[in-house]
Amino acid sequence: MKGRDTFTMAEIKELYQLFLQKDKADYNEQKSIRRKIREKGFYISDFSKYMTDFTKKGMNSTDFIRLCKNGTIKITDKDKSMKSDDVAEFLCNNDDHQSNKIRLGNNENLSSKNAEPQDNENFKEGLKPWVDEHSEILILGSFPSDVSLRERAYYQNKSKNSFWKLMHGLFGEGPDSKEFLMKHHIALWDCLAAANREGSLDSNILGGERPNNIQQLLESHPSIRRIVINGKSTARDYFGRYFSDLYNDIEIITVGSSSNTNSIEFETKLEDWKKILK
Repeated sequence: MKGRDTFTMAEIKELYQLFLQKDKADYNEQKSIRRKIREKGFYISDFSKYMTDFTKKGMNSTDFIRLCKNGTIKITDKDKSMKSDDVAEFLCNNDDHQSNKIRLGNNENLSSKNAEPQDNENFKEGLKPWVDEHSEILILGSFPSDVSLRERAYYQNKSKNSFWKLMHGLFGEGPDSKEFLMKHHIALWDCLAAANREGSLDSNILGGERPNNIQQLLESHPSIRRIVINGKSTARDYFGRYFSDLYNDIEIITVGSSSNTNSIEFETKLEDWKKILK
């Protein structure tokens, strides 16, 4: 954890006001507000693993209150100027989900509440990261195709995705394999660990989203110096939604999607991808 998970009631109120401002801000204004939030010791990325339904602007004020109410964000009782009744009143008056129980100092993971509807035939879990101690560049997609999930390997729907062709364009010929990527210090993962999706299209993702713990991966693999987001629409949107704090910690590059639904010619796409090595 980069920041704190325990705050006084006064700090909770200040953070809540900042999240209210962030809800209404445009992209450039949000960057300034996120910086103020971090200055108070709160890092949004510390809590992404508990969230299942971020808005496109990332954690919002409702998310913040919900995490306070369920105890994921803990409120210290050391602030003698605030009574427990004050805490309860504030949280209840600022939450859309009145049925949630308030627990001070009790950490509970929210992810199981909505992320794993076992009776949903379209609920899918993604793949483990391909990474080793020598990885330097982490390429992030959105979520694996059904073919990749079935084969338990990344980018296996090769008629609809040029990822491996791009890799060979960058590094030369070789097998379409994890070993080939490890040889060239490339790691692979996705923004999402799980989601409800019919078929393979990102546009068919219908909730149940659970982000991967990118922060933990980076901490356990300090050799990674750059993140490459595969796609300027869906993957980038998910990255901004769940991992916006990382923009301050590591170099991040966005390239055109390797998907063949992207109508850009291969040679043009390859030129774009060459910047990941610079």
